[in-house]
Amino acid sequence: MAEIQIGDAAMAGFKLVGRRPLSVLAWGLVTALFIALILLLFGGGLAAAVVDLMRNRGAEPDPAQVFGLVGSIMGAVLLLIVGLTVIGAMIQGAVFRAELSPEKRGVAYLQFGSQELWLIAVNFVMGVVLWVAQLVMSIPLVIITVMLGVSGAGLGADNHNPGASMSFLAGAVGIRIIGQLVIAVVTGWLWVRLCLGTVISFRERQFRLFESWSMTKGHGLQMFLVMLLVVLMLAVLYIVAAVIMFSGVAGTAMANADLKDPAVLAALAPGAIIGRFAAVIAIGGILMVIFTGVMNAMTWGAVARMYLQLNPPDDVAKTFA
Repeated sequence: MAEIQIGDAAMAGFKLVGRRPLSVLAWGLVTALFIALILLLFGGGLAAAVVDLMRNRGAEPDPAQVFGLVGSIMGAVLLLIVGLTVIGAMIQGAVFRAELSPEKRGVAYLQFGSQELWLIAVNFVMGVVLWVAQLVMSIPLVIITVMLGVSGAGLGADNHNPGASMSFLAGAVGIRIIGQLVIAVVTGWLWVRLCLGTVISFRERQFRLFESWSMTKGHGLQMFLVMLLVVLMLAVLYIVAAVIMFSGVAGTAMANADLKDPAVLAALAPGAIIGRFAAVIAIGGILMVIFTGVMNAMTWGAVARMYLQLNPPDDVAKTFA
């Protein structure tokens, strides 16, 4: 009987990085270039508008300027969502190809066709399913915490028992925290039970999200541990990147006296502020490229490896013969 090999699946992404480092960097670079394009199109205008509003914060804002700012933000966000959805599906498909069909290299395994469209559809439906599940789980949690909070506030207002009031409020906070942790764990478990549907849909070029439920039956705990290890490893990488960026920003701010004075800072043009942080922005861009590529490789590489573990190549060949 096929089983999930936790260590092998969790390290599949790192092994992929070792085999195809340029492809992994290309995945991150595509994402970074698209975000840079959006910033190039909208960033200058948005920055100038924000600076103008800050300089005139004591005066009545110009409705046309506010409307233009909101419209620009909405346009940028919409383009980001659509573009990153398409790019995300392309990268996801590239990781699947690298694991399932390594001979189909192409340009960093990147393509956009029917397989990527099915990935977009499957990811969207899975997102909706998980959102509905979270909503259903959140309703009783909200009711309980609101009841405890109201009861505690009522006791405090009557001054009958301040200690009991604080106990109710503390209990509401504690239950809320525990409830959110439970919701996060259950959501993660649902995700691992459905995640192989992305691989199945990719291979069959059909919507096959819920076939993952039966395929992963009896393997949920092992799959959850695999993805937990992946998340922990990515968290370490994220902390390292965040420390590097924080150090760069802090060092730049300390090295430029004008950045310490709010009045002088407000008087600087957006281009001048960006120029001060040019080196930090460049380092951040490099870190973003690396982290984005590695994150996709580790996440979807683990999913693809678990699929192969439950469907060994011989069985897969017979299925698709």
